[in-house]
Amino acid sequence: MLCHVVQLRKNGNWLPRSRVAGQPGFVGYLDYRRADPAYWGRTMQARLLNIKSLESDVLLPLQYARILAIKEGGIMIAGYEITARGAKSKSIKTIQTWWCVVEMETGYAAMERHAPRSSSGFDVNDDDMAD
Repeated sequence: MLCHVVQLRKNGNWLPRSRVAGQPGFVGYLDYRRADPAYWGRTMQARLLNIKSLESDVLLPLQYARILAIKEGGIMIAGYEITARGAKSKSIKTIQTWWCVVEMETGYAAMERHAPRSSSGFDVNDDDMAD
């Protein structure tokens, strides 16, 4: 399915609404399917494939992916980006959430209304410090 994907997190932390709302998103084909059971077990994987080749990824794939919501012109998918550090090092697992915009007008409007929750009690959208 052709869609625009906007990443809602950076290094596992929610991005402020001001930074998310202005992003056009990464364009590609959304591929949501079972991961290789020999390597990942019985889990799902979400990939954003390049439009031209369909072999290369536009973004790091989401492992252990799950669909959180399908509404208002978009699909919200959460999972883990897994980055290898070296041959003998343990890989880094970082939580990531994608907002996949399928219908442009309603999907981007819903993304601007998105209010992420915070476990610390402080809302990331109330941050008044400049980045």
